[in-house]
Amino acid sequence: MAVSTSPIPPVENDAAAVNESAASTVTSQSVVLDAEKEEDVHPDAAVAAGPPPLPYNLRDHKLTITLFWFLILTECTLIPIIFYFTIANLTDMRPGAMFAIITAMFGFISGGEYGLRGLRLAQKSDTYRPLKNPGRWHFDSTHLVLGQPYFAMTALMIGFSIPDPPVMRGLSIIMPVGMVMVAVYMMYTGVAHHLGWRLRRHRLSSHVVGDVCPPLTFCIMEDITGCDGGGGKAYREAALARFNASPRFRRMLVQMLWAWSVSALVVGVALIVLAWTIDEEVAYTLGWAVPSVWGAIGAFATIQWGQRCLRIEKENWMHDQTAHVRTG
Repeated sequence: MAVSTSPIPPVENDAAAVNESAASTVTSQSVVLDAEKEEDVHPDAAVAAGPPPLPYNLRDHKLTITLFWFLILTECTLIPIIFYFTIANLTDMRPGAMFAIITAMFGFISGGEYGLRGLRLAQKSDTYRPLKNPGRWHFDSTHLVLGQPYFAMTALMIGFSIPDPPVMRGLSIIMPVGMVMVAVYMMYTGVAHHLGWRLRRHRLSSHVVGDVCPPLTFCIMEDITGCDGGGGKAYREAALARFNASPRFRRMLVQMLWAWSVSALVVGVALIVLAWTIDEEVAYTLGWAVPSVWGAIGAFATIQWGQRCLRIEKENWMHDQTAHVRTG
């Protein structure tokens, strides 16, 4: 699908860090508190030496990830821009036929991936589905959240391509509309998580009805790594354990949610406004190019930010857990 506005929050992609974290968790140690200073804490209280590890290494999947995002870039930016300017300037093809070709190619790659992950989730085996028995036809949150923008964007692409000549200003807002739709839902989950609202009518991946609403960034991380990345239930279980055990991990995901959603909303709305106010060819180019630039910058910043947060989380784990035991 052509919506790539919610890249995966970073998993631990440093192999050494993953191995050290796993080893430190296996060899957890007991923290004996000074009886004179901590009389209210049981002397047998044990604190794990590191956060629950995430059993997934991005470096093992570099080629697959690079190829996938190159194809998405081609579909969401290169094809709409290069095909338009090449055909418009080098041929006498009428605009309707030209945009019919571009529309036919839109969503071909991401739509195929969307369908493939749907087949994985619908398999008789529940290997790729969320935890806590969601049922065979209950897809994960990423599948459902991205389905609506995909439908809306495809409808707009077809609708603005049909008139003769096609409405170029309308074709400039395809990606921005998708960004705004995802951003609004991300913000909703951010507010719900902050206020402690519980899920009442539907689940969000491995968080079921009755659980506190998680930030959508956690669901995206869990779903894409667990389903698309092949991590399966083992990764979903590890991610949920990490989310429940680590306040710093939860804080990082919430911060990333607001960074992605606010920037997506601002960029998306700005591009929609520009589409109807500046030269239509410039607006068309910006509408298809800027979202990819925004996504690339955001992905790079997220990886750097995530690695730093995970390192700080690990360095402070013993202190944080001991403080929690003392105040608990």
